Amino acid sequence: MWQYAQARWFRPETVYLERGVFHDQSLWMDRWFRSLAPRFVLDVDDAIFLQFPEKTRQLIQWSDHVVVSNQPLFEYVSEYHSNITEIPTCVSLEKYRLRTNPKDEFRKPVIGWMGTPSNLPFLDQCAPALRRLAKEQSFTLLIVSNNPSALQSIDLSGVDLRFEPWSPQTEIERLHQMDIGLMPLPADQDWMRYKAATKLVQYMSIGIPAVASPIGVNATILKDCRVGFSAKDQDQWFESLRTLLLDPDLRVRMGRAGRALVESRYCVEANIDRLEQVLIGV
Repeated sequence: MWQYAQARWFRPETVYLERGVFHDQSLWMDRWFRSLAPRFVLDVDDAIFLQFPEKTRQLIQWSDHVVVSNQPLFEYVSEYHSNITEIPTCVSLEKYRLRTNPKDEFRKPVIGWMGTPSNLPFLDQCAPALRRLAKEQSFTLLIVSNNPSALQSIDLSGVDLRFEPWSPQTEIERLHQMDIGLMPLPADQDWMRYKAATKLVQYMSIGIPAVASPIGVNATILKDCRVGFSAKDQDQWFESLRTLLLDPDLRVRMGRAGRALVESRYCVEANIDRLEQVLIGV
């Protein structure tokens, strides 16, 4: 209610709404915000329509313009609206600094994953490959999250595992400790097709390659193997990670290519002008 009161007081020219006010089917507060300004812009960055189809369609139809974060979402929204701008999930180049590659040739490489506790079980998608890899290659698996409890259900026996708690103060430091990033996703969930490649973009932004499930935006980013590898099964996970562990120069080349891609497409600095044009209606 406070946001609504503020909006009524200041009489904005544009209301920018992400997904919806409440995470349910209700529209009463959204309707109020729609009435506050002559221009209403909706941001759709996830497959919210799978949970709330009627609400999402109504919000789209109320909007003057819709911002989406990827092509699958663009295709869905285009069924109900024609004024759509695709602005990918971005990071700040100022915050996500390019890491300095370690000089110690005897340092054990670090394969890393960073994410929320709810996504931690996705690591089960590549756990067999990690166990197999640990039998012949030396590496540390670094997990950065808020809660390690979900790791208890994942068989990582034989893997040199290190858990670090996530915090905004140490996020970049933890990312800089990684040499290779992981982004496994389950292939049997419709939601994943529309998921943003946030983790992949974070890895690329600091200059490390990644191995990821080729689902949604991941498949597009990794299609030419310039910034990392895609992996559909355990053999592909194993071979991709093994290749990167054995070739530090390849890791550096892919990391540089990933950083360049972020600078050209997946950073705030490259997209802020387009968002401004959407907001003011140019």
